[in-house]
Amino acid sequence: MEGNAKVAIFWDESFLWGLIAYDTFRQLGVSFDLLSSGDIRDGALEGRAVLFVPGGWASDKIVALGDTGRDAIRDYVAGGGSYLGFCGGAGLALSHESGLGLAAFGRVPTIERLPSFSGRIVLERTESNHPMWAGVGDGAAFHAWWPGQFAIEDGSGAEVLARYAQPLADSYVTDLPVGPAYDWKKWEEAYGINLDPERIIGEPAVVETRFGDGRVVLSYLHFETPGDMDGNRVLANLLDYLAGSQRSDGSGSSLAASVPGEPAAATAGDGIARVAGGEAGARAPAGQEASAGAGTSILLPPDLVGPGPRTGAHSIALELAAAMDAFIELGRRNFLWYRREPWLLQWRRGMRGIEYSTLAAMLGQIARLVPEDDGQEDALLEDLQELRARVLPFLEGARRLIILERFAMTAGPISPLKTDDDGIAELRGRLFSTSKRCGGEYEQITSQADSILLPLLRKELAPPSTS
Repeated sequence: MEGNAKVAIFWDESFLWGLIAYDTFRQLGVSFDLLSSGDIRDGALEGRAVLFVPGGWASDKIVALGDTGRDAIRDYVAGGGSYLGFCGGAGLALSHESGLGLAAFGRVPTIERLPSFSGRIVLERTESNHPMWAGVGDGAAFHAWWPGQFAIEDGSGAEVLARYAQPLADSYVTDLPVGPAYDWKKWEEAYGINLDPERIIGEPAVVETRFGDGRVVLSYLHFETPGDMDGNRVLANLLDYLAGSQRSDGSGSSLAASVPGEPAAATAGDGIARVAGGEAGARAPAGQEASAGAGTSILLPPDLVGPGPRTGAHSIALELAAAMDAFIELGRRNFLWYRREPWLLQWRRGMRGIEYSTLAAMLGQIARLVPEDDGQEDALLEDLQELRARVLPFLEGARRLIILERFAMTAGPISPLKTDDDGIAELRGRLFSTSKRCGGEYEQITSQADSILLPLLRKELAPPSTS
């Protein structure tokens, strides 16, 4: 692994969340390197100012690191390094069976927390003078995507920097928009999980602690969400703050070359915060297409992908992106999801959704990055041929699955894991496994796609050759 940037992103097991971090860091002009578990085990954290860990399953990240990688991160932070973790990256730092133990507290069990909140939420700034808030207006809202919750006890050494306040009306709990006045108790009985968004208000959202000589900042908010001007400013501020904690020259220069402009604050409505200006921030209800760009590709313009057999690496990459795009369109036309963000679907309860969003983003990035010239490495072509041999049968099975799931919905709500339909059960088990975490063919595909993506992204980050 080449590069010696002050900021490093731990890449493994991040998938979609790694890609949005990559995009936002580049938009901010931050110089950074992508580190794998192997890089960390080989000492690549030496000399870094900040290690950023994106979302993704903490349990998978800790397995990827192994004992040597786990110890390398702990030694790095204890020796004065800074750790910044968002969502799953925050969970990785906690004290539990899949954690690094950088923070002396854990997480609230799923059954006790609000497990399916997504969207924008206003924060109560418990430390209003903290550098993270520089240039961010009061009342700003930030994105949370299915956050966990910190279980902080007295004596843990944690400083709470922000707590959740009011969700905005365009946020969701599972597939239910927050805005309408639901009888949440009835819905919780029907869904069998906690749904009332009031449950999250007042809970810690961003915390800071120390581990040895190093700083650890953890957030269940995704300040790296693309296009979130306020959140991206907070991210830039946090990177500067954490890098500054290591500097010996007293330099105050920003790590971000392009800091977002003036923030736009949200204003509170009756009980639930609403976006200033009302309709400007509205989202389409679950199961309906957002008005902007309805029916258009979330990956590639259709005219980039013509008919005919695919042989070269670039053509195969385009074929896979187009096949994924056609699958997304099938689900949209069947009112199973709509495009909530350019990189994220909003799906109906009982289906997989984040998985399809992840695969679409990964295949789209591969199509963007694979060069068109003929002088390509044979290994890349072979890797893409193998990926195609997995993706196309997977999508054929997924097409059958979502149509079966749509029919099952005619009899009432469906569960994402439990079903009495043998056809649905067989396809779910083969494509995703019976676990919420995901396995099956999907796990094999994302792992292989990730092994293709990482060197392509590193090549894009590398400075132009002077030879």
